[in-house]
Amino acid sequence: MDLILERQILVAGATGLIGSELVRSLLSLGYRVLVLTRNAQKVNKEFPQEVGYLEWDGGFSTKLVREVEKSYAVVNLSGAGIAEKLWTRKRRMQLIRSRLGTTRSLAKACGYANPKPSGFVQASAIGFYPTSSSEIFNEESTAGTTFLSRLTADWEKVAQKEIPNSVRLAIIRTGVVLSSKGGMLKKLVAPIKFYMGAWFGRGKQMVSWIHIHDEVNAILHILSKENISGVFNLVAPNPINQKTLVKSVAKNLHRPAFMGIPAFFVNIFFGEMGKELLLSGQTIEPKRLIESGFEFAFPEPNEAIANLLRSKL
Repeated sequence: MDLILERQILVAGATGLIGSELVRSLLSLGYRVLVLTRNAQKVNKEFPQEVGYLEWDGGFSTKLVREVEKSYAVVNLSGAGIAEKLWTRKRRMQLIRSRLGTTRSLAKACGYANPKPSGFVQASAIGFYPTSSSEIFNEESTAGTTFLSRLTADWEKVAQKEIPNSVRLAIIRTGVVLSSKGGMLKKLVAPIKFYMGAWFGRGKQMVSWIHIHDEVNAILHILSKENISGVFNLVAPNPINQKTLVKSVAKNLHRPAFMGIPAFFVNIFFGEMGKELLLSGQTIEPKRLIESGFEFAFPEPNEAIANLLRSKL
């Protein structure tokens, strides 16, 4: 790791699934971390080690500029959870504002900052790409036309347009993060334990996933490599279809999994969110991440699942 100790890393979205693990890794390595948060009590509870924090509502302020000036790099992981609630009109607006608004404020702070941070790591998602049962996408592929594609494309455009050219910008398009502490894997475990494990539709839709350990290390890798910038797909090199994923989890839990939930029911209960997140799939390559020299600790899905299920779920 080439990051210099005592440099401050500013993290927005630090109490989320990825952010919390990133902050812990930075602290364990001896770096100073400043967290932007709406809930100081949650930050103090989440991180037993001392972290600095700035109470932040997502808007622009002179206080934000001052903290950006003190920071070697900014990592923006903020954004309301895509799968936490149904995509009503109100929820769609929350998803948009929580991404575009906070990114615009941080970008503006970088513009006013003097000195400016060396780097800016901006969250995005593989939802940027079209869904497909056969095509393989990499960082050079164009955006899709779904709600998620439009949302992520607009999110990235804010960063690309408004972050100063003198600040190294890296956009991380993250896939399905597998973790013992939350996300897809934890949601699969409960029904499987009660002999109700199931996939959606035919289960042939591809899942481009990444182990939380590799997700965090990829971000640290990008922060440390001052000569790389642009878009990076944060996914493991070996995607898996949804049915095989469910069966692998079930096998590790010594439970059966033998049924699919018909697409008809998914469409009724989850609407467009179900169609995009549960019934569609993508095969994504981490082309530029591998070219940059990153090595995956967990490139194979079965190995990753076994490792995570050894943790307490």
